[in-house]
Amino acid sequence: MRLTKDGKMKMDPVFVKGGDEIVYTVQETPIQLSLMRLKVADGSVERLHPQATTNEFEAAFTADGRYRAFVQSRANLNLKLVIRDTKEDKDAVFDPGGGFAGMRRPSIAPDASRVIFSIAANNGQQIQSVNIQGADRKPITTSGINHWPVYSPDGKRIAFGSDRDGHFQIYVMQADGSDIRRVTNSPAADMRAAWSPDGKRLAFTSNRDANYEIYVVNTDGSGLKRITNNPERDDYACWHPDGKRLVMVSERSGRFDLYVVDL
Repeated sequence: MRLTKDGKMKMDPVFVKGGDEIVYTVQETPIQLSLMRLKVADGSVERLHPQATTNEFEAAFTADGRYRAFVQSRANLNLKLVIRDTKEDKDAVFDPGGGFAGMRRPSIAPDASRVIFSIAANNGQQIQSVNIQGADRKPITTSGINHWPVYSPDGKRIAFGSDRDGHFQIYVMQADGSDIRRVTNSPAADMRAAWSPDGKRLAFTSNRDANYEIYVVNTDGSGLKRITNNPERDDYACWHPDGKRLVMVSERSGRFDLYVVDL
């Protein structure tokens, strides 16, 4: 089912408000990335932050909606992590300093204790965390190129992509970085894992069949299933809270829109 029709480049959709809304990133202009809110019932779309003048993208939310985290570009080569407390109407900002343009993909622990993200480091791209106030920075991974971290629904594990074994694959580790286990094993690139609501499966993007498609796999690596089969790119899968559907960004005739697919 197609949800949007403007064809603009989109990324990182996520269900909020129990599946009634989807927040995603859209390239509004060649130089402007904005967070948008889509109401599933009527298809209406509006900016999540109407007054924003800077690039904002890759939003994450707590289940109750109180906290949201997103990446904000305030200057050249300077990406900041903004953690917004919507109840108190306050922002906490983690600023790694100029030149650290590689901070990406925040994910908030279900208990709102920590926020994880991927960031450029002296030894590659690493997964680190801060507390909900944007302080107490801690490393989680220490080697390789590591991207797209996301907390499991119970907050005990983190799924992520890494090239530690030669090319990008999906891994799962404990929230403290221990017990790293490889989930996928293909000669191609597997990326952008998303947890199912029950924490038993992962949806991800892969070009293992010569085109970027969406796949689902059990967290132990078994039960691999290809979900999409389109001649153009399918990417950025996210589970509906009912665990029976995925929203994704699909390219059709060079246009990028949100689609929902049944599993």
